Amino acid sequence: MPPPFINAPHPLLPSIDRVYKAEEINAFGKDRGPAFYETCHLYAQSLWQIGFPAKCILLLNRALSAPLPGSEPVLQRLPLPYQAMAWLLLNRPEGQFIGNPRRHWQHLATRMVEPDKDLRTWRAWACWYLATEILPESEFPSDLEQIREEGVVEPTRAQIIEHLTRLSPADDVEQWHRALAWTHQQLGREPAQRLAVRIRRIGESELPVVKRLGHEIWRKCYPGIISEAQIEYMLSIWYQPTTMAREMEVRGTWFALIEAEALGPVGYVSFERYPENVAFINKLYLQPELHGRGVGSAALTWVEERAREMGCRSVQLRVNKHNAGAIRAYQRAGFVFVEDVCSDIGSGFVMDDYRMEKKI
Repeated sequence: MPPPFINAPHPLLPSIDRVYKAEEINAFGKDRGPAFYETCHLYAQSLWQIGFPAKCILLLNRALSAPLPGSEPVLQRLPLPYQAMAWLLLNRPEGQFIGNPRRHWQHLATRMVEPDKDLRTWRAWACWYLATEILPESEFPSDLEQIREEGVVEPTRAQIIEHLTRLSPADDVEQWHRALAWTHQQLGREPAQRLAVRIRRIGESELPVVKRLGHEIWRKCYPGIISEAQIEYMLSIWYQPTTMAREMEVRGTWFALIEAEALGPVGYVSFERYPENVAFINKLYLQPELHGRGVGSAALTWVEERAREMGCRSVQLRVNKHNAGAIRAYQRAGFVFVEDVCSDIGSGFVMDDYRMEKKI
């Protein structure tokens, strides 16, 4: 009788002619040598072909728990399975449970135990990063509750490279880079490059540019986070040039445009000085297609520099609890959670936010 295979073979895993069983992995006990590594790949292929992609991922995680040196011959035949993971995410089958790989690797990386805890942690973050490149965050969100309660900071690409370079006994960085390059090719996407920008304080005459950008950016970024009715309401009360000019006059609010070479204004920032020696950022937005290119980080650095000049000791802001991308960016910039804040803004709408702070 032929094996009960549902899916065609995974092209980056070894060929099999039978169904593998859990007992074949369990028999290795604590042994994480070459035979264990190869059997994980064989069992992963088996699980994929019988229609269990989520379990296939778990077996490839177990393969990555093997701290094999790069001299092991099995690694020539079966490279570290970063690209095999990416293939699974790109070819996730309709109707077969895959879970939420992004959240899965977040949990795995932050709850890792010995042996080889550090290496396995950063291999999990490397897989997490692949998931962030492939899976839409709206369908496969991070665990924001854990991020808030435990102060988890999702790492950057550079941090993953740094730690894998330090910890890897094999060729993790090379294999991970290959997987990323292949993923971008499959998605028809160019790797994000940092963009040179300048941040320029503006006067009242240029506030209509802030209004235009605000309407464009909010309508791109906020659907799914707050209702369209609330988007339009908040734009109507906060983005009138006369309202913003009044903030400048009465509260001493600074407004600045974020400008990119050959693109012109791509975002804006506003902040004011509170009596408690706090610089409070009221607005920081940029066109979503420029996220991940260092633009927001440059704007935050600019505000911090101005805040120091004013004698401030910290920078604070509020961010919507469901705005995962912004929370990630602020944490990477050094902001920490201070408190939950829910404010009634009228017409039946509320702002349900985290207040975050960075000491300077």
